[in-house]
Formats: sequence, structure tokens, C-alpha cells
Amino acid sequence: MYMWKVGRANAAPRLREINGLYGGEYAGHYYFRDFFYSDSGILAGSIMLNVVAKLKRQGRTLSSLIDEIAAYQNSGEINFRLDDKRGAMERVKDHYVSLEKPAAFYDFDGYRVEYQDWWFNIRMSNTEPYLRLLCEATSKDLLDTKAAEITKLITTT
Repeated sequence: MYMWKVGRANAAPRLREINGLYGGEYAGHYYFRDFFYSDSGILAGSIMLNVVAKLKRQGRTLSSLIDEIAAYQNSGEINFRLDDKRGAMERVKDHYVSLEKPAAFYDFDGYRVEYQDWWFNIRMSNTEPYLRLLCEATSKDLLDTKAAEITKLITTT
């Protein structure tokens, strides 16, 4: 698995470069090599219907499959409309990096900062006037705590 910048303008060239079969974004964009690295909800939906049909023949549900692979609780995309998006990003990144050394740190599309039990990605939208935040954690309580902390850092000037 590879991580890269969001958006087809970024995803398609990267997928070509690595000869990737598929790319996806949390926002619901799915890119396929066999579809010219273009976004296709219809192709993604068709693939998922085949998965659901196979599971049904096995007497299983899609939710049971998801439960097997789900490792984190997810905040969903949280959007903030701010004048100083860059300053807010830096404030959040600096705060957490100064508290504890991250297990991983990426800065090719905003900041993704990973710790043992949680991570966050904060970036400026490419298409809208928003600062976007996504958090995941191993428990709902930890997720709620971290999302609230980050929201406070973002909205406090």
C-alpha cells in the first residue's frame, strides 16, 4: 500500500508510476488502472456488489467482513473554514510533535502524524476553502479526546 496526495490530478500519475491497480480516497473517490486511472463510482459499486453476492452465498454479511478488518474508529472528515489555515496546521503539528515523537510523519499533503494508538491528517482542501481534519484511534474514547483537542487547537487563535 502507498499513501499519496488526494485528488485525481495527483493520484493518476502516481498510480501510473507504481503500476498500481487501484487507488482510493476516504472521500469516496476510486481510481482503477483498468479505467485509465479515472474515478468510477459505478465500477467500485459493481465490485462491491460482487463482494456482497459472494458473501451472501457464504451466509455472511458485508458488516461481518468489515468487522474483521476494522482496526480503528474514524472521525470522518471534519472541515474548518479559517483565514489562517497554514497557521492552524502548523499549530496542531507542532503541538503533538513537541509532546511525543511520532511513530511516523508525512508532509507530502498537509501533515499526517501517527502514534501507536491514533493518528491524524490535517491538510488544506484543493477544491474548497477548508482546512480538513481526519483522525483515527483504537478506541472511541481516544478518538473523541484527540478530535476535541485538535479542534480546540485549530479554532483557538
